[in-house]
Amino acid sequence: MLCDSCHKREATRHVTVIVGDMMQKRDFCAECFEADSPSVAAGAVDQSGARCEYCGGQPCAGAADFLALGTVIPQMKFMCVPCSLEYQRYLQQELEAGPGDLTQQQQLDAIRKLRERANAHMRQWAAEGGAR
Repeated sequence: MLCDSCHKREATRHVTVIVGDMMQKRDFCAECFEADSPSVAAGAVDQSGARCEYCGGQPCAGAADFLALGTVIPQMKFMCVPCSLEYQRYLQQELEAGPGDLTQQQQLDAIRKLRERANAHMRQWAAEGGAR
């Protein structure tokens, strides 16, 4: 399969982006991947030696930390399956219990606080053996 960008070299990097209900897949050679998506390329490099952020286990996935999107610096989050399931369960519980009528700034502040609480919960959960 040839690179979607240069159409000359073999595609060795594959990127899938999902926004809403639309999915876009792009295939790049290493050179075009670096040139077209430096932040994505940096994330791919980070992922090669990644461990679960909470228990240190083998991560099942790495993705942008959506709770950090309100901050200036995008961050990657790596988690194993048990930690990922607990993290999602915790967030869902907290989001359902949260207030519904907030300004945009109040929402960003609430998300930052939720991120801090979720990280503290996960560190405690993993320390108590929850990921095993």
